[in-house]
Amino acid sequence: MKVIPVHLPGRDRSYEIILDPGGRQRLGEYLARVLPGRRLWLVSDTLVARLYSQEILDHLRDQGMQAQLLTVARGEGSKSWPVAARLIQQLLAQGADRGSALAALGGGVVGDLAGFVAALFMRGLPVVQVPTTLLAMVDASIGGKTAINIPAGKNLVGAFHQPSLVLIDPEFLLTLPTRERLNGLAEVVKTAFIRDAGLLELLAGAAGRLLRDRHLSHRELLLEIIGRAAAIKAAVVSADEREGDLRRLLNFGHTLGHALEKAAHFRLKHGEAVSVGMAAALDLSVALSGLPAAAAQEGKDLLKSLGLPTQAPALPPGEILQALQVDKKKQDRRLVFVLLQQLGKAVVHPEVPMEMVLDWLRKNSGR
Repeated sequence: MKVIPVHLPGRDRSYEIILDPGGRQRLGEYLARVLPGRRLWLVSDTLVARLYSQEILDHLRDQGMQAQLLTVARGEGSKSWPVAARLIQQLLAQGADRGSALAALGGGVVGDLAGFVAALFMRGLPVVQVPTTLLAMVDASIGGKTAINIPAGKNLVGAFHQPSLVLIDPEFLLTLPTRERLNGLAEVVKTAFIRDAGLLELLAGAAGRLLRDRHLSHRELLLEIIGRAAAIKAAVVSADEREGDLRRLLNFGHTLGHALEKAAHFRLKHGEAVSVGMAAALDLSVALSGLPAAAAQEGKDLLKSLGLPTQAPALPPGEILQALQVDKKKQDRRLVFVLLQQLGKAVVHPEVPMEMVLDWLRKNSGR
């Protein structure tokens, strides 16, 4: 077991990320340390619930908790006002009150949605994150960002609502499809690009093993990768909770990535879109922040070796442009991008012209 602290100012706001293989079987013990009450609603998607919810509910009830299940459909479509409202109505109908808590069992969609509902319901309930995807383990479950999508774009409505606990059980990855593993690897690579050149070297040397490892036979390698990526996210959040310039570094690849997701109507996975966004940011870094061209090529070669895309899919340019124009970080006609000065060292660049991004897309897309 590995414990990674997230230190935040204010009373009882700090929490722990617990990396514990098989930890779902000890969830009740962990919850007893951090939750004031014994009433818990487990929020999950239909597939994850089918695989794991009964096991976890039985365990929690054996531990003396009053645990109930709420499910949503899989996919980004569940991060919406109607689904959030339905969950709130179900909580009210089932007697939830200010002494209750939520636990998000699933990937980033479930974590964002459950956290958002917890932030709103009766002005705030405790929420525990139990991520079941690699992407959620190293990124989405940590840091308290919660959100839903609206027609104009991704994550445009949300709140900061820190969890009381993050429990990472790598054994969930045994049932994770290969495409979803790659989805999460993109966020691991992002973390390495901005803060840990040594992790980049580790990923480059282990690319083949990570892609072929369907049975977690390289468990120690996986634990090290998850632990290092989660620790970087925890350190950044501890130093900058509300997205000043330090936390903005975690958006490497995300400005264009979110626009591609929106233009693809979320048929493109988050990690796939971010991978293309990182490839664009690497090239822009050569032009705007002094990254050596050889380093940019090294970064794109790593993405390819991990089976991640570096070319944009064939999407209508107008829809990508429209999504970029409503990006939360846009200022006038210039985009705020995270760029690299060297591999492992990132900076916020607030003056990337929209035209440069569109020119990159013209040269590096399937159209």
